[in-house]
Amino acid sequence: MIADSIARLRTDFGIPVDAGVRGPVPLHRFFDEIALSHVAIPGLNCGRVVEHLLAEGSKVEPFDDPAEPLAGFLYFAGNFGHAFVDADDILPRRRFSAAHELGHAVLHRERMGRYRADSKKTLLEDDDSMDELEREANQFAAELLMPEAVVRARAAEFESFHGCCPLGVLNYRLAAELLVSREAMRYRLKNLGVGDER
Repeated sequence: MIADSIARLRTDFGIPVDAGVRGPVPLHRFFDEIALSHVAIPGLNCGRVVEHLLAEGSKVEPFDDPAEPLAGFLYFAGNFGHAFVDADDILPRRRFSAAHELGHAVLHRERMGRYRADSKKTLLEDDDSMDELEREANQFAAELLMPEAVVRARAAEFESFHGCCPLGVLNYRLAAELLVSREAMRYRLKNLGVGDER
């Protein structure tokens, strides 16, 4: 279901996966196509989101705990939305948080209400305490930022050239190429069963 949603977006927006092209997924193009702004705010929390929206002229009521540190926040007013990430996070983490919020916008728009706040806890946690929407948004982010075709193609190249594909080296190289954290890439490689444990 999530992979199908991403495939439809890629087709509709003309952003195909091309394993021959190196570099990170152009996340901004997905945001532009969905009419979702992407805003990085230092020390992201609900209070700072409200301040930003009020400064833009939006009429908004305070959300939840105004001081709770957040990794991401998604807000909709009509058909237009804002995806907020913490500017203090490192770039790979901000990209994952942004893709996670994009996942909420694509997959959960009808179920989430006007906003969704994602706390600072690790977005990649996958335990029983995480709700279904968070798991789906994490999967969306992982599949969008680390396309299976690219991951498998790089592993095959490595195997062909070196005769093996050490998981640690593949993880490091792919994380750098796709501009994601090594932790996120490690989860993705494990889920896809790619790389040797040597």
